[in-house]
Parts: sequence; structure tokens; C-alpha cells
Amino acid sequence: MNASQLFEAVASVPLQVLIVVTAVVLLGRSVDQAAAVCRLWTIGFLSILGLVAAGFLFPHLRLMHSDGLSNDLSNAAARTVLAAQAWTLKIAAAVWIVGFAYVLLQRLVRMIVLSQFFSQRCREMTDEEIAGLPLETQDALPKNLRWLVSFEMHGPFCWQLQRPTIVLPSCLLREDEGVLRHVILHELEHLRTNHPLQHFLQGSCNALLWFHPAVWWAARNAELTREFHCDEVAAGNGGTIADYLKTLARIAEQNTTAPTCTLAFGRRKSAIIRRTERLLAQSESTCDRSSSHARLRGSLAIGSLLLVVLLASQLWLPVNLLASSRARLSPWPTWSAEVLHDFGVSVRDYERFDARHDLNELQRDVDD
Repeated sequence: MNASQLFEAVASVPLQVLIVVTAVVLLGRSVDQAAAVCRLWTIGFLSILGLVAAGFLFPHLRLMHSDGLSNDLSNAAARTVLAAQAWTLKIAAAVWIVGFAYVLLQRLVRMIVLSQFFSQRCREMTDEEIAGLPLETQDALPKNLRWLVSFEMHGPFCWQLQRPTIVLPSCLLREDEGVLRHVILHELEHLRTNHPLQHFLQGSCNALLWFHPAVWWAARNAELTREFHCDEVAAGNGGTIADYLKTLARIAEQNTTAPTCTLAFGRRKSAIIRRTERLLAQSESTCDRSSSHARLRGSLAIGSLLLVVLLASQLWLPVNLLASSRARLSPWPTWSAEVLHDFGVSVRDYERFDARHDLNELQRDVDD
């Protein structure tokens, strides 16, 4: 993959990611069910990771060519532009490596702190305490679920890496049974719908594209959507919406902080306010969010998102001066082409000859 191809990928993939994130936000507004919007965000994060991988490992169609720009440039000017692109890539790579390493180090420290929190500031609930929890026979519990009680003042939260875990502050166990049941149902729904997996995908996107505002925008929206979904389920199975609103108010009165990299019941009071407003709007709404019409809109939104991802994956900015006008398909990147060659699969990993420029000469001049 020469410098011009790499510059093309670095310039185009962030634009593709922006389109996907914008599509998820807009499509989510047309869906009533928070569960369907959660699925949209899961597909969105998977698509972002797929776009990054495809951009650097696979060829792509050239819907737009750089013919006009290339024809207007002499060979000397083209060499200058290619040299500028190469230097820009070196600077961008250095900055990205520093940022990526910082994000990974930050997450490693958070995991160590969380592990120490579990071992030093929590204890496992006894069988008697678990039996006393306001659970009903129809409440589905994840396999091998671990219940922990924290000695500190913070909001309840759940977490899962290998074993699903729910952490309840000791003060919450003394609360009204209705409040405790709402909290437990909320955290169980996080685990039941694999929200920790979505949180992991979200974190992977944040680490790879730490510089991209749209990715952080997506993370905030996805986090709030997960809470919306669990609020809907907990409010519906644990009583009335009015009762659940009292639970939200009670949690907001207490310390809502929780360890980072976990799924907290209420990490920010501003988010609790938005969740309260959504539940109030639902209580006043007459539409049935479990109807077949609502499910159909969710399915259409997912199908539309997949179409947007497919189209976005072929949107490449015409900034590759070495792109040949004789090929509608770009060459395979060198690293993936070499792997295929090792398996006996022959693919084109070079630009076809183009009379506009001596491509090989230009590339050699830039490399020198």
C-alpha cells in the first residue's frame, strides 16, 4: 500500500464513519422501541470496525476519479503533492499511535482499579441475602451470575468480562423493596441483552478512532439508549412508570457515581433527567411500542442502516493522484495481497499503467 493509497484511506474512512453514525442517530429517531435502537447501535459499532478493516485490507470501487486534478498537475507538481501527503501521513501516524497507546493504557489502569475494587471493597452476597432479593420465578437470571455488595456509597452497576456481575451498594439493600426490584431488573436487562458486548464494541471504536468526534457522539447516544431500554423493561415488569420514576429520583438523590468501564444505573444526573423525561412522554403516549407496526419500523431501520453502510463503504475521496483511470477497482493493499498470494490466490496489487503520469517514476521519487 503506497503512501497515496494510504492517504486515500486515512481521508475517506473517517468520512464513512461519520455517515454511519449520522444514519444511526437519524434512523433511531424513527423507531419507538429502545431495544430496536440498541440493535442499531450494535450494528453501527460493528460496521465502524468493519469499515476500518475493509479500508486498509480490501480494494474498493472508484466511483469518483481524480482525473481532473491529475490532468491539471504537471509531474513536478504531482511529486510535490505526493511528498506532502507522505509527510502528512507520518505526522498523523505518530499522533495516532500516541493517542491509541494513551487510550489503551487508560483502559488497562481502569481494569486494574476495577479488579481491586471487586477484591478489596466488595464481598459476595450470601445465599440468604440472595434468597431475600425481590426476585420472582419468571425473572431470567444469567448463568453463573455473581452478586456483590459494595461497602462504599455509589450507584448500582453491572459488569461482565468472563462472569456476569451485579454490584449493589450496601445502603441499597435497606431501601424499599420496590426500589431494589427496579434496580435489579434494570441491571439484569443489561446482562440479558448483551449490553456489555455492545459496550466492548463501543470501547474498541473509541480506541481506534479516539480522534473522531462522531465516535464519541455515538458513545454518548448508545449509552443513553441502553439506559432507555432497561428503564422501559424495568418500569414495565416492576410496577408502574410512576413507581419507577420514584426509583430514579431516589437514586439521583444518592451518589450516582460508579467505577468506570461499567454499566452504571445512573452515572450522570443529566442522563437521569433525560430518562425521566422519556418515561413521562411514554406514560402520556397512546401508541403501542410492542405492536407489529413498531417491530416493522425497527426492521426497516436495520435494513436501511445496512444499505447506508454498504453505500458508505464505497465512498472514497478522489485524493489518490496515482490512481489509474483504466481501473474501476483499486489495487489490493500489499499486506492482504501478500497473504492471498501465499495461498495461491492471484490478485492485482498494483496500479495499471496510465499515460497521464509515469506512476512508477513518481512513486520512486516520493520514496526517495
